[in-house]
Amino acid sequence: MNNAQLLSDIHDIKALKYRYAYGANILDGNAGDLKAFAALFSDDASFDVGMGEAIGPAQIEAMMKELTTQWHCAMHYMINPVIDVDGDTAKANFTGLFAFVANEGEAPVWLSNIYTDTFTRTAAGWRFQSVRVAQAFADPVFLAGYADQIE
Repeated sequence: MNNAQLLSDIHDIKALKYRYAYGANILDGNAGDLKAFAALFSDDASFDVGMGEAIGPAQIEAMMKELTTQWHCAMHYMINPVIDVDGDTAKANFTGLFAFVANEGEAPVWLSNIYTDTFTRTAAGWRFQSVRVAQAFADPVFLAGYADQIE
């Protein structure tokens, strides 16, 4: 693979992860475009953020609808990417830092995860093949908000 292609692939994978973050955000009690979020995944992708596993875009969209109801605001920041491209597949780690607000005017609660993602190049461009997280830290208020879903 030539350097120009490698740099282009890394750029595209970062942009995909950033679209993921924007799609997962919640503003004024309204979730992002969850259909567009689910379209970031391959047809047989797995999605496991510690609250059950969803396979494929339809299940991922349904899971996200369940996980975005209890917050007034949720902001997702994806930082420190380490991306390895191997032809039409790639793997990456990102640090996720998240601020959640239950009610307008409240102070945010914080969470941080390390993402281990895999990617596949499709006719439509790079897509997630899998998303997995390992929790670094979480405010107890965040954990209480998802007590029924956390495994």
